[in-house]
Amino acid sequence: MTEVEIYEAHAELHNLRTDLADLRHWAENALNDEHDRQYIAEHLSDAVAALATGNPLPKRPF
Repeated sequence: MTEVEIYEAHAELHNLRTDLADLRHWAENALNDEHDRQYIAEHLSDAVAALATGNPLPKRPF
């Protein structure tokens, strides 16, 4: 692996961690606001699938 590839992988990992932290924060707030758990679960499932495949995150339902 070249140095550039290592930096790119590190940046991707950092972005993934940031996206996951944002999802966690959103889910906690949604639960605290007593939104429907089914919508929260569906969004988290769709978001994790998008992150795993490298696709953009779906729009939040609320």
